[in-house]
Amino acid sequence: MRASARGSRSASALLALFAATACGAPERTPERTPQPQPIAVPVPAQLDLPEAPRLQASEPEVTERNRDLHGPADVDGYIARLESADRLEELRPEFVIEILALEPDAIVADIGCGPGVFALRFARACPDGLVYAADVEPRQLDRLREHLRETGIENVVPVLASYATPHLPPGRIDLIFIGDTFHHFEGRVAYVRALRRLLAPGGRIAIFEYKPGPLPVGPPPDHKLEHGQLAAEMREAGYVLQADHATHEYHDFQVWVPGAD
Repeated sequence: MRASARGSRSASALLALFAATACGAPERTPERTPQPQPIAVPVPAQLDLPEAPRLQASEPEVTERNRDLHGPADVDGYIARLESADRLEELRPEFVIEILALEPDAIVADIGCGPGVFALRFARACPDGLVYAADVEPRQLDRLREHLRETGIENVVPVLASYATPHLPPGRIDLIFIGDTFHHFEGRVAYVRALRRLLAPGGRIAIFEYKPGPLPVGPPPDHKLEHGQLAAEMREAGYVLQADHATHEYHDFQVWVPGAD
């Protein structure tokens, strides 16, 4: 009897709990975790810093200096002057080449060729020959190459020269032409003496140089040779004057050949 009464009470308790739930007894709300509050960070006062300098579009671009130690720093401007119509009118390069009377198969070296004012014309005058166009400034040779592409001339070899040598083959050159460049050479006597080994038998050196003293064209007097200096240095280097052409108002035009050893 006692066991039956206990079972009856347990069943009654379960029924009562079920009835309470079914009747919508309020559920227990879960506790919420408190959210962290933002920390106020003090804002520092704005620093009064100077504004960074800005490059202006009009500022000139820095370029590499002329490798010709005696030439102007502005190579592009220098090339433009070398090719100017006024200079060509004074030089008369075709006339100079006509006087030199080269054979069609002659091998010519234009030392200090610049943008090729003479080298291109030598190439046309010697269609079966070859022209070595040497200069110490690469941008001069770049301009020469532009002319070669434009004209289709193929018998010109651009050569990047050193200060002490033009890097040309020995015993092959019929004519060495030095136009407005003799006064640029360092150690001129030693330099032109060394050129003798480049000449073929019967080879010549033609020097076309601004006359000494003040002139309305060309470099200032202190950048040029003194009167008689060119001839004295050529003789010291072992050359003999073959011809002195009085053909130009502002230039001396001379042809020299190696003297007897």
